[in-house]
Amino acid sequence: DTETTVMNELNETDTENYSKEPSPSMQTSAPKGIRKIFGKMKRSGSGNLDDIPSDEPFTRGGVRSTAGPRLCGNSQAISHSLDSASFKRLQIAFSCSSIRNDKPFSEWSSENICEWLKEMGLDSSVPEARRWVKSGQMLLTATPHEIDKELNVKSGLLRKKLHLALEAERGPNAADPMLDCAGRLEPGWVLRWLDDIGLPQYKGAFMSARLDGRVLHRLSLDDLQGLHINLALHVASIKAGIHVLRKEKFDPHCLIRRSDPENETEDRVELWTNHRVMEWLRVVDLAEYAPNLRGSGVHGGLMVHEDRFTETLLASVLSIPSEKTLLRRHLATHFKELLGADIIQKKREAETTLGYIPLTLSLKAKVPKKSQFTLKRKKSKYEDEEELVCPLNDSKST
Repeated sequence: DTETTVMNELNETDTENYSKEPSPSMQTSAPKGIRKIFGKMKRSGSGNLDDIPSDEPFTRGGVRSTAGPRLCGNSQAISHSLDSASFKRLQIAFSCSSIRNDKPFSEWSSENICEWLKEMGLDSSVPEARRWVKSGQMLLTATPHEIDKELNVKSGLLRKKLHLALEAERGPNAADPMLDCAGRLEPGWVLRWLDDIGLPQYKGAFMSARLDGRVLHRLSLDDLQGLHINLALHVASIKAGIHVLRKEKFDPHCLIRRSDPENETEDRVELWTNHRVMEWLRVVDLAEYAPNLRGSGVHGGLMVHEDRFTETLLASVLSIPSEKTLLRRHLATHFKELLGADIIQKKREAETTLGYIPLTLSLKAKVPKKSQFTLKRKKSKYEDEEELVCPLNDSKST
């Protein structure tokens, strides 16, 4: 299991080889050298990250917060334990870290840009970049239309990823300062986040798009349609999850995955993952229904910030029969105690609002309407007119 965890960490940027379950062959034949290099690592079924001790604040160009030991060891020793493709990816990561530490993006060479594109999963654009891009400054000053045309990025989400990354590289001049914080979260972390919010079934779509923290921060309803996420409950789950990450400034260690009385944030239900909510169900004597939360999208942020998420909906998610009134009443009592009177009052007020549509297990998400005729100028698709899953000025997840 230890070697499997390490190999998964090393290959988290390789979306084709990512697998939630450990491979039997890896368990039996993984090189012993891996253990010598990295030592023992904790393994968690919820996919949580090991804490990486550091006294230094997050800075652009530093070793990734999710990288852990895999980018801090001896590269020559690592090469003996990896296939050539995996080692090549590590070399690229080392190279890009060195570039970021030594000089600003505007001074990057064409080759530096090509390595950066590979790191983001845009390998197909490398030949065009070698032909067209002369420096980082050229890329920063190019218009979105020029970049799309010259680099020929076909995937809409990959185009968004590239443009948001460039926006973040503009530093103090960036239109959205939150992009810098969101850049801490790499595609591998986002995949584990899907486990945390209880939606692991969408990992395949997220892997194909190589979706990172910046794209997650600016995810639109159109993007969700492209990812085939159509249930309103699942959209609400993602919206609440993004809202919580923004509140925590995209801290990769902010979520609570296990019960820990010594944790100062233990009572912050909005930080609870899907697994932590399952633990709570066991504590309130509903253990037999806890497994029904898997794949439901229920997490602490949804329970707290979605006004339409009620004790009745939770009972439906758990598949508690309607005729078991005492059991449902028991759940409702503990649900209200957990969230507190203020949050419950907000939910009751929302129910009396004109046009209120309750969340159900089968309710479909609204499809963004596109006007066929407009006199307004056609804006770039990377501007803020996109209907975001979680609006930038959103103070709640209703």
